[in-house]
Amino acid sequence: MPPAAITAAFFAGSALVALVGLCAVALHDVPRITGTVAFILTLAALGVAILH
Repeated sequence: MPPAAITAAFFAGSALVALVGLCAVALHDVPRITGTVAFILTLAALGVAILH
């Protein structure tokens, strides 16, 4: 696995862990932030696809 893919997977995993933490703290803010997280994950996947 190339280092870029490992880095992208790490950032994607971190974003998901942060979302779970957000659900535990402020559940009413999740819908607004979920769209941003989905956008970041999409950019990470695009970066991995380009570098692959």
